[in-house]
Amino acid sequence: MQMHQDQQLLSICVLVSLSSFNIRNIREISNDPLTKFTNQLAKKLSKFLNEQQLEKLENKEDVFSNGQDIDSILRFNNFTSTKYFDGTVQYLAPTEPDDDKCRVWIQGRNVGNQIPDISTRGNDADVFGDPLLIDGTPFDYGIHIGGTKSTAVRFNRPTSPFENREGLKIDHDVLIRASEGLVTGISFFIRFRVFDLAQQGGAEITLFEKTDNNPVTDGIKVTIDASGRLKVSFENSNTVFAWQTPTSTIVVNTVYDVWITYTKSGDVIHVYVNNVDQTLSSISALAYHGDLTNLDLNIFRRGQGSDNGFVYGDFYDFMMLREKVVSATEVSRHYTNKWTTANIPFGAVMISNYFAMSSTSGQGYTTTGFTTIGYDT
Repeated sequence: MQMHQDQQLLSICVLVSLSSFNIRNIREISNDPLTKFTNQLAKKLSKFLNEQQLEKLENKEDVFSNGQDIDSILRFNNFTSTKYFDGTVQYLAPTEPDDDKCRVWIQGRNVGNQIPDISTRGNDADVFGDPLLIDGTPFDYGIHIGGTKSTAVRFNRPTSPFENREGLKIDHDVLIRASEGLVTGISFFIRFRVFDLAQQGGAEITLFEKTDNNPVTDGIKVTIDASGRLKVSFENSNTVFAWQTPTSTIVVNTVYDVWITYTKSGDVIHVYVNNVDQTLSSISALAYHGDLTNLDLNIFRRGQGSDNGFVYGDFYDFMMLREKVVSATEVSRHYTNKWTTANIPFGAVMISNYFAMSSTSGQGYTTTGFTTIGYDT
């Protein structure tokens, strides 16, 4: 009898402890005030329902729970990089971001809910699926001497539970229109590596895609076909300019820097692959995504309404320069220093929160001593 009472007392203590502590409180669902308020109401309702259920039980050792469950994941990435500033390098400020022409600039540096836009324009990219942050070797940004030289985000790996559902999306904004309203022209840059050139779900793999209106009169779509041709379909004011590079321009497991430029005057398009201005041949216009009411910019995937064309590969950089046509000289500069179209050598680009200033001065004193002749000039 005494043992049974002790067990009942222990059960009551457990119930009291559970009522005052909820493991779901460890992680909040969202920082949005309305969502947090709704979550708190759900918790209070859950507690009330639990108490109602417990009152109906003959054996109070049975505990019921009615609430919202959250799936969480904790991933640890161990990348180590080193840099020694010896004072011999003169660091120079890049052209981008400029708070003007550069409208989007994202890099494969994290796999959270969003990748921040470092152009200062606030066009952050939403991350879909469960991509991996990986060592970007052999690509080198020139900011590390030892350890990891670069990182990238790997999308749609065969082992991912979200294979062929992963990619990036940037919400539509007038600042990042692909071609609508252009006066001078526009330039797009993407750095990537792919591991499979075959069609995915019956569609060519899509590097990026953006439409500006519906019905579509302005937009861009860039794909790679199974033979390694890079295809660009650019539409401005309801006129399509569609071109492709030669076969085997893109091969698997190789990092590429690709610039695509459009000059409004003369409707001139250039496609540069690793600093080589490609010879282009005309093709038919590429089909856009299924839901043309959606104007978002998509990377490594097609837009809303299309469930194919996903890229199995590594994402490094994407940049859009609106009303700026990057020249062949600027493409070469960017390919050299990996960061900017400014004329800066490799390893000398000034990176925010990651550089050291240096200065030199003459000898303050000579061995003669501290007399007036002891000072040099």
